[in-house]
Amino acid sequence: MLPTSVRPTVSPETITKVTRLFNGTLHDILTELLQNARRAGAQSVAIDFHELDGKLFISVADDGSGIEDPASLLALGSSGWNSTIAGREDPAGMGIFSLAGRDVLVTSRHQTHSSAWDLRIPADGWTGDIALDVAPASREIGTTIAFAINGMSDNEALSTVKKAAAFYPLPVTANGEFLPRRDFLEGACHIAEWNGSRIGVFTGFPGYRNPTINFHGLTVSSPLFNLAESLRGERFSTKVDIGDTPALQLVLPARKDIVANDAYAELKTACERAIFEAIAERWAHRLSFEQWQRASELDIALPEAEPVLVRWNPADASYRDIHSPRSERGVSGDPVIVEPCEPYIEQPLAHALRNESLFERLVEPHAPYEGYAWYDALPRLKAPCFHVAHGGQTTVLSEQDPESALPAHVTADAIELRFDLCNQDECTETRLPCDLAFDIDRDIWYDDVEHIRVAWTPSAELTPDVLVELFEAVAFCPSEDSDADSWDTQHERFLREARKAATEILLGADAAIAGEFRDLVLRHRWLLPKGRSLTIKLADDVVDVSIGQLPQAA
Repeated sequence: MLPTSVRPTVSPETITKVTRLFNGTLHDILTELLQNARRAGAQSVAIDFHELDGKLFISVADDGSGIEDPASLLALGSSGWNSTIAGREDPAGMGIFSLAGRDVLVTSRHQTHSSAWDLRIPADGWTGDIALDVAPASREIGTTIAFAINGMSDNEALSTVKKAAAFYPLPVTANGEFLPRRDFLEGACHIAEWNGSRIGVFTGFPGYRNPTINFHGLTVSSPLFNLAESLRGERFSTKVDIGDTPALQLVLPARKDIVANDAYAELKTACERAIFEAIAERWAHRLSFEQWQRASELDIALPEAEPVLVRWNPADASYRDIHSPRSERGVSGDPVIVEPCEPYIEQPLAHALRNESLFERLVEPHAPYEGYAWYDALPRLKAPCFHVAHGGQTTVLSEQDPESALPAHVTADAIELRFDLCNQDECTETRLPCDLAFDIDRDIWYDDVEHIRVAWTPSAELTPDVLVELFEAVAFCPSEDSDADSWDTQHERFLREARKAATEILLGADAAIAGEFRDLVLRHRWLLPKGRSLTIKLADDVVDVSIGQLPQAA
């Protein structure tokens, strides 16, 4: 017959598994013992260690209230703490079991007792299979726990002790020397008080798995709240020094993480608010509009983001400059946002505007700022296109008209750049003569110049070198496949093809052939000794090569 109700219970076999509750590192042991000393009201902790018969023995002594009942020390899950400590910190009654599997000597005298006691726990005495004798001892009020650690030198032990005591709230000595203590929030640019704890705000994100929470000296790496401003602005992170905040609890038994309860969620929101408070203390910020709104929801009043944008750079097929420094400009002097286009439109657009006063006013769009009044009010350059007059007809090259195309390279009768300058809902068209426009094959992944067609008009400023640079910006997108050539090899090959095409388009086929031979010879220039000259004559199947001497300078 099935029972009508059940209750959670702890199986008696649980005690047989206590040696696996903790991983048994010295750092874990020390942090557990230091926490117990603090809860016992200790004013200081003394840690001593020495070697004996090849083993390192360590003792941790405190001047706290002592342990009243030796039996409570080994009662798994029964902490034995008074109601005040139990309510404030929720101790689990498992800390001593971080020593499970080791030979341990505990000496303690409770504040209500006139004498102390000794309890020796052998390595096989943790599972409850054998009775452990309690003997009288001599000690002042407090507790000493001594144990052995194998495979560790004095220096390694001292380093571990220093790490465990670094953020501990009480003074700790190691072999009589006081250990340095640090404020867990040292270096914070802003500190906020929250429910008995302190939240520190730091610039820059913390490293991977760096501690974010200090629980009275025991540090854990639980995610809190980080924030990055837009437009390559500042990064902010948070850390918490837990004080009298009983609702924040650590996951048992190892205490490596914080319990994801409502208090933890409230803490993360408090960290978010603390970051916005830190930002409010600065003269300016670069928060996105969404972040700015969130600050307002948390009752942090901030001005709009600093009116700064990145100067416009035409789109580049290789995206080489995504992570490179970009110059900025303040939003003054009537800047104009350039709405994004493909490189084959933006590159000739920049070429056409390079000598216009408008060029210095152009800035990149920054979507995270959409919603700020100053950003939304900026004029936009939209829908650039090129009207190419050739052979009695006009071809319009633009992203908006993909059906219009050049059949081949053409020397145009005239080329006109057209675009709209829009301010709020009003747009005016601008027209400028220019000397260059591009057309490309649509829907093709291209990494060479054969898929580009050029419309051009003769111009002293449009040289083969200029056209090669534009070809590179519009079409060079190197392959990153593992079996592809190196970037340098791909780049060199592309430039050779681009120089040939640019020279042939602007100067003719003969000049392109001469240029190829020139490149070929230059790649083998190292073969010619210094001070010598080389003359090559090539016709049909005849090749004549002669080596001469350069004339001596007078």
